[in-house]
Amino acid sequence: MDYFPIFCNLKGKRCLIVGGGQVATHKAKSLLAAGAVLRLVAPTLTPELATLHACGDIEWFPATFAPQYLHACWLVIAATSDPQVNRQVAGAASARHLFCNVTDDLSAATFISPAIIDHSPVIIALSCGGNAPVYSKILKAHVAAHLPPGMQESVRLAGALRERVNGVCSDRERKRAFWAAFFRHVPLQQALAQEHEHEVRQQVEWLIQHRLLSE
Repeated sequence: MDYFPIFCNLKGKRCLIVGGGQVATHKAKSLLAAGAVLRLVAPTLTPELATLHACGDIEWFPATFAPQYLHACWLVIAATSDPQVNRQVAGAASARHLFCNVTDDLSAATFISPAIIDHSPVIIALSCGGNAPVYSKILKAHVAAHLPPGMQESVRLAGALRERVNGVCSDRERKRAFWAAFFRHVPLQQALAQEHEHEVRQQVEWLIQHRLLSE
């Protein structure tokens, strides 16, 4: 395995992007969507980034990169059009044990950004290890087209039920069988898709009684 896949909770955590062009704009929108506190270092910004700054959504330093801008950051993205600057950013980040993504320079990066399918709470990340970004997008489209309907509602309901299920059953294998039945139970999935709350509750109780508690 060339890379260890990981999902980061960046809510309220400062992240740095060096660069103010289109690539930086795309990265900025993704980080903001994840709840990051965003710092940008670049002499100029795209109109979209300038609007985000004007609205107070990003902190902007109109300057060239210096290591001081890494202070208090959790994650770094080097997205300038100058490979030398990008490598300078990567080196400074590495010296501070910060993960750094470097656009168009896989050898300098300590993490890569996957193609993402976001149906929160379900998030699917796909990567070809930085070797074929276009193929990652092809895979993304294929996977997205085959996702089951009602997936988000099923997962949200499962999250709401976890504490109850863990409270009434301590047997790991029984719980695993229950959750397998939960996601395959057609009447429940149909009720979720049709937003029939009463039927959803009835099906959940049936599953708990017959797939979790019954001997």
